[in-house]
Amino acid sequence: MEVSQFLLVFLLVPVLTVVARDVTKGRIVVDGNTPVAETDENYVCMTLDVWPFNECPQTPCVWDGNASMLVLNLSLPTLTKAVEAFGSLRIRLGGTLQDKLIYDIGSFKGRCHPFERSNRSLFLITEGCLYMERWDELNWFFNKTGAIVTFGLNAILGRNNTIGKQWEGDWNYSNAEALIQYTIEKNYQINSWEFGNELGGSNSIGASITAAQYAKGLIKLREIIDRLYKNSRQKPSIVAPGAFFDASWYEDIVNETGPNVVDVLTHHVYNMGAGNDTEIIHKFLDPSYLSRESSTFQKLENVVQNHAPWTVAWVGEAGGAYGGGSPYVSNTFVDGFWYIDQLGMAALYNTKVYCRQTLVGGHYGVLRPQALTPSPDYYGALLFHRLMGRGVLKVDNNVSSYLRAYAHCSRERTGITMLFINMSNQTDFIIEIENHTNVSLAKKTSRIRQISKGGSIISELGAQREEYHLTPSNGLLKSPIVLLNGKVLEATEEGDLPNLTPVFCRSNSSISIATWSISFVVVPNFVAPGCK
Repeated sequence: MEVSQFLLVFLLVPVLTVVARDVTKGRIVVDGNTPVAETDENYVCMTLDVWPFNECPQTPCVWDGNASMLVLNLSLPTLTKAVEAFGSLRIRLGGTLQDKLIYDIGSFKGRCHPFERSNRSLFLITEGCLYMERWDELNWFFNKTGAIVTFGLNAILGRNNTIGKQWEGDWNYSNAEALIQYTIEKNYQINSWEFGNELGGSNSIGASITAAQYAKGLIKLREIIDRLYKNSRQKPSIVAPGAFFDASWYEDIVNETGPNVVDVLTHHVYNMGAGNDTEIIHKFLDPSYLSRESSTFQKLENVVQNHAPWTVAWVGEAGGAYGGGSPYVSNTFVDGFWYIDQLGMAALYNTKVYCRQTLVGGHYGVLRPQALTPSPDYYGALLFHRLMGRGVLKVDNNVSSYLRAYAHCSRERTGITMLFINMSNQTDFIIEIENHTNVSLAKKTSRIRQISKGGSIISELGAQREEYHLTPSNGLLKSPIVLLNGKVLEATEEGDLPNLTPVFCRSNSSISIATWSISFVVVPNFVAPGCK
C-alpha cells in the first residue's frame, strides 16, 4: 500500500534519476596511527516522541498520533525486531511535550489527565499524563529488546510564564523525584535523565528559561540522583540542555553548575529547514550546504574542551527537516545524504551519541507509519552501527566535493571501515585507499608480504574486503525502496529483517563507488596502529 502511494507521487512530481555517467579516479589517504575522535559504543540512537495527536494539514499526515510513546503498540513484532537488530539500541524519550508531561505518582497521582487541545496553553495543548502502567510497559519493552534509555524530564513544572516565551520561578521537582524513586524500586535501568527540551538560548521553542534558573534546576536534579541512587551499582547520567546550540548560553549553564553536575551536553539539529519547503531536496544534493553544520559540532566541542571537560557532546535530537520531516524526502533514499553524512561528520568532532528523530513517527521516522517497515535510513543506520567502530580516523579526500569519505576503526575486528557517500548523479568514482605514509594499500600489502613470514599479519592480509553498497530502487532518488548490492532490502510481514550480505573483493583492488550511493567498505588488512 505504501509503495503504491510513493509510486503515484513519482507520477505527480519531478523525478530525479541517474543520468549518463563519467568516471573519476582518485586516492584517499587514511591515517590509522591515532584516532582523531572517539564515539560511544552505542553511537547510533533513535527517539520516541510524546506528541499524541494526528497532524494532517495535508496528505500524507505529518504525524500519526499512534506513534506517541504514550500509546505506541509495543507488542508489534516489527517494532521489537527492528530494535533488537541493533543489539543495544540507544533510545531517547521526550520531545516538545516532555515539559508538559505529568507523572501519575506521588502527590500528582490521580491529578493528571490525557493531553487535550487548548488555545490557552503552551503549544496550544494542556498538560498530559504518563500513567505508571504505561511506564511499566515501556520498561518491559526496553528490557526485552536491550534498549539503552534516556528519559526526558519535565523541567518547567512549577514555573510561571511571565512575558512572551519567558518562564520564571523554581522548578517543582517533586513529580520527577517520585518518578525516579518508582523507577529505582522497580529496578528499571535508565541510562540517563534529560532535563527539559529546547528551553534555552536564543532559539528556544515555546518556552525559555534563563541559564541561572536552568542551572539551579540541574543542581537539584543532581542532588536527587546522587541521593536516590547512592546504593545503586550504576548511576544514571544527567543530559542537558537538549536545545539548539547557543555558545554563550551553554557556557553560562556549565559555569553556573560547575563540575560534575551535567554529564552530557546535548543539542538538536534541524539544519535542512522546514519540512514543507517544496525545494528542500536541493539542499540534500548540495555538499557545501550539508557541510555548514560542521561548524556547530566544532563549537560544541570547543565548549566541552574549554569550559566543561567533565562532559561529553551528544546530538540529542536530529530530524533534518523540522515540522515532522519532509514528505517523500525524509522517508526515502535521498535523506541518507543528510543523515548518514551527519553520522560521519558529527563523529569527527567527538560527538559520542547521535539521536535520530524518530524511530517511529512523522515523515522522518526510520520505521514507516502503521506497518513499521524499515526505511532506507534504517538500513543505513544499522550498517553504521554494525560496521563503524568507536575510533574515528583522519581522512584526506581531495577527489571531489560530491564524494564524502569517513573512516573508523572497524567494530570488533581488525582494520578499518570506510563510509563513502556519492552525491553525484553523473560521476562514478574509482578509489584507491592509501595509508598516511602515502603508500597505496596494494604496495603496502606487497611490502609487508616481503618482510613478514608466517605471522598473524599474513593471515589478515589474506582476508577479503567486504563491501555494502546502498542504492535507490530504479535509480530514483526519492525511492522508498533501497537496494543492497543490487538486491531489494525488505522485511517480512512478521518483521524479520533481510540479511545484510556484503560482496567480497580483493583487499588490494580499487573501490568502485556508483552514482547516488552510500557505501560501507570493510578493509581488514589496513594497518592501523591506533585501532586496538
